Amino acid sequence: MSHHQYVLLDTDAEEPDQDIDDRLAGNGLVYANAEATYATVLTGTSYGDVDVVFDVTVSERPLSCEGWDEVVEVSLYFPSEGPLVGDPLSEDLVEVPLFGEEGEYQWWRFRIHARGRDAASEAGDIHAEEGDTVLEQHLVQIWAAPQAPETRHRLTDEVGRRRRMASPEEYAAAKAAEAAHEAMPPTPAEEMPMAPVHAELHTRTPDTPAG
Repeated sequence: MSHHQYVLLDTDAEEPDQDIDDRLAGNGLVYANAEATYATVLTGTSYGDVDVVFDVTVSERPLSCEGWDEVVEVSLYFPSEGPLVGDPLSEDLVEVPLFGEEGEYQWWRFRIHARGRDAASEAGDIHAEEGDTVLEQHLVQIWAAPQAPETRHRLTDEVGRRRRMASPEEYAAAKAAEAAHEAMPPTPAEEMPMAPVHAELHTRTPDTPAG
């Protein structure tokens, strides 16, 4: 992975058009484009290696947050054999096969677990082939399920706290207030040009007495 993230994408999906401010919305662990065909999982590791286990099952596994710092569920749309996962910049992607024939299932539930993001964030780049210890682990449980709202089971690490608002509603309200402020006409004080400031500069040579 790179740039503090790895992605899950459908083969025909396009990268979402999002800027840095948009990434502050959401849960701080995973966000998806509007079509739910492209998801980004945020990591503490800046560049290098993260241990990720994919657990694809026919039905939902029992929820267990024990031992994990962050646990979030989202619905993603993958009508093909399965998502491509990895670093899109280097095109180092692997396919995660899903159950069923192509087109049989369209919506899938992804329960993403993460731990070690804070320690990895402090360490920076982590490359296992160079002898570095991989500090960050993820578990991605996947099963076929109808589309459903995002569910936040656990949000406890510092990496996530820096990237999220308390809720999507709070973020939407903050964005609306910002837009309303930008739409307001300037006040008289803001319209008034600032008067030029004049100042005299006094200099002296070493032979000139001060004063």
